[in-house]
Amino acid sequence: MQEMTKPRKKIKEKTAVSAVIPWLSRSMGWEKQLDQYSLFVKWQEIVGEDLREHAQPQKIERGILWLEVENSSWLQEFQYSKMQLLEKLNSVLQLTSLHDVKMVLPKDDIFKKQENAGPVVTFVRPSPEKIAAFQRQAACIADEACRDALVQFWYLAEACKREKK
Repeated sequence: MQEMTKPRKKIKEKTAVSAVIPWLSRSMGWEKQLDQYSLFVKWQEIVGEDLREHAQPQKIERGILWLEVENSSWLQEFQYSKMQLLEKLNSVLQLTSLHDVKMVLPKDDIFKKQENAGPVVTFVRPSPEKIAAFQRQAACIADEACRDALVQFWYLAEACKREKK
């Protein structure tokens, strides 16, 4: 009799966890931001390894993705393919879209806080050790889709840091 109760309890737990993540992101107003910042996680898939080596997304502000580009040659290369890149990025997004992609060289200080600007969200990749530790914690979730959703949610929540002015 106990064996029959355990599977039912596990099903409820799976349902509860898989329902909590979307509910939490909707109720906190994070859905659109998480959608946009998912580009950071999928960056290599979107642009390919060759381009990923030369440009990294830095922030998304008011529908504009800011890329830090390795040097002026790559800046020009990205500038020429900007519209194709924007189309690729928008095809990955589900809830939002980007209006523009701006590229800067590392010496450019695009992150100076403007007096009237609100908090800025930046992407700080968690260490491989932190990722592995959380994946070990989430391994107890039997439902693979639910586990993957939780890990991705944790990754984005850990990586997206809000800076106050």
